[in-house]
Amino acid sequence: MSDKLADMRFIRFLLYEVNKIEELLQYPYHEDHSRETFDMAIDAAYDLAREVFWPAFQEMDREGAVFDGSHVAAPKAMHEIWRQCKEGGWFAPNVCYDFGGQQFPLSILAVTSFLFSAGNSSAAMYVNGAWGAAHLIESFGNEDLKARYLQPLYGGEWGGTMALTEPDAGTSLGDITTTAVKAPDGDHYLIRGTKRFISSGDHDLAENIIHPVLVRLEGAPPGVKGISLVVVPKRRVNADGTLGEFNNVVTAGIEHKMGLRGQATATLMFGEQGECHGWLIGEPNKGLSYMFQLMNHARVFTGIQAVAGASAAYHCAVQYARERLQGREITNKDPLSPQIPIISHADVRRMLLQQKAFIEGALGMILFCAKVADRMQNTTDEEEKKTCNLLLETLTPCCKAHVSDEAFKSITAALQCFGGAGFCEEFPVAQLLRDNKVFSIYEGANGIQAMDLLGRKVPMEAGAAVRALMTEIGKNIAEASALEALKPLADKVQEVQNAVIDVTMHLGAIGMSGEVNLYICNATAYLAMFSQLVMGWQHLVQATAAQQALDAGADDADFYKAKLETARFYINTTMPHTLATAQVLKAVERTALDYPPDWF
Repeated sequence: MSDKLADMRFIRFLLYEVNKIEELLQYPYHEDHSRETFDMAIDAAYDLAREVFWPAFQEMDREGAVFDGSHVAAPKAMHEIWRQCKEGGWFAPNVCYDFGGQQFPLSILAVTSFLFSAGNSSAAMYVNGAWGAAHLIESFGNEDLKARYLQPLYGGEWGGTMALTEPDAGTSLGDITTTAVKAPDGDHYLIRGTKRFISSGDHDLAENIIHPVLVRLEGAPPGVKGISLVVVPKRRVNADGTLGEFNNVVTAGIEHKMGLRGQATATLMFGEQGECHGWLIGEPNKGLSYMFQLMNHARVFTGIQAVAGASAAYHCAVQYARERLQGREITNKDPLSPQIPIISHADVRRMLLQQKAFIEGALGMILFCAKVADRMQNTTDEEEKKTCNLLLETLTPCCKAHVSDEAFKSITAALQCFGGAGFCEEFPVAQLLRDNKVFSIYEGANGIQAMDLLGRKVPMEAGAAVRALMTEIGKNIAEASALEALKPLADKVQEVQNAVIDVTMHLGAIGMSGEVNLYICNATAYLAMFSQLVMGWQHLVQATAAQQALDAGADDADFYKAKLETARFYINTTMPHTLATAQVLKAVERTALDYPPDWF
């Protein structure tokens, strides 16, 4: 196993030189912080990831979560991880002081989540679930719900989940059948139904688990317009905050998965064996819009999990490639000469560079989104807030879908660097590949993300979201073009941007003509093309910062030169495929749409 999970020098480069997050210190919410406290936080998170999360990575997979027919036990090592995260305040680093948080920016939360996920994604999911449930209640719950639930969730006293999916209603949330009937006495509802694929759905790490649950109230309209959100605790919570009786949230079983085996992914039955009480969050029939706030965060964080696994695999592959001796230089004909490390072979370096370029582009995109979210949360300028929201809406499908798809490919390349050893479970890369596959499936399968981008985000407000992003990209292309060394790269990104804009208008005309199925059948290819533009743009932004540092006489010249070459590699080898995809999309390929189901 590698003793390195991430490149902390590159993370600091993104935070301070590219995204300039010290600008966030101007806002009152973050005024107590400084670069020093930011560094302390990410360094402490990295130490915890390497020293506690990572050593338990394979152990948790071997042991798995265990269901005995009535209770779920998390892997033994997870108890120590939970304890240290609780004592270190890692359940809520960005939350306000009033609820026990430290008011760090979301940008810092994104980095710490990345580091924990690089160390052990199954473990990180237990911790992140509590934050997600609490954030929903904080955003939309009444004062009583906040008083009862927030501090225990943000403090790591209780666990949390997100309960959306049902056995017969997966992505099609409008078809959910879980019901909520107003109780004849009290302010609660009686909940009845089954939810499936609930991450951290049951475990023995905390004395209570809080479930935000999508339900349908009596008399609610059909479809998504009739969905409400309730909070359902595993054990009821008294007015004084003490725990009451069991709330009849019964675990029917846990999933037997190909990866993330340390994570207790449960099927839960609400109200099947007695009264299950739930309390309405916000207004009736607005549950889906509330849950989408959490889902959008979760989708970005799915991208974080995916690239985190790719980062861990990459550093394992680099270490192995430096240590593994095999073969000789092609020009060396002496069979008795010493063998050389496989990192000396050109094809191994190519595979390593593919991984490095993906990781740096993906992390750049995600941390750009985190900085935009920080601006949106803090600014009082309504126009800036609107622009930030448009940017996030557009980039969220890219962060989730493209990053998870490409992370799996990146880990495949890491495994290939190991040769036959990579196919064996003694090395962690095989498990990283297994764990990573689910990220293209959950939080909305990637085909759904593609349809969200092309079907919702592209036409949003008559194209305002895409225009906002293209304006941002255009500014950075102009900045890079002003640097003579970067102009060739800037021109190539400009060429791809022009092609993406052209295809977007072309597909838009098809959609406006009424051929909606033809329009949307191009969604997956469009998302790949669009995301590669975004990744190339982020590499260009990073190259600009690196070139400016070199021009200023920076001491760490090798780091910046490596960054420039990594950007050059991505722009020269991946972005030409974007142009090819653009040609396919303009050709209006519709074979899959017209292919009769009986022919399969």
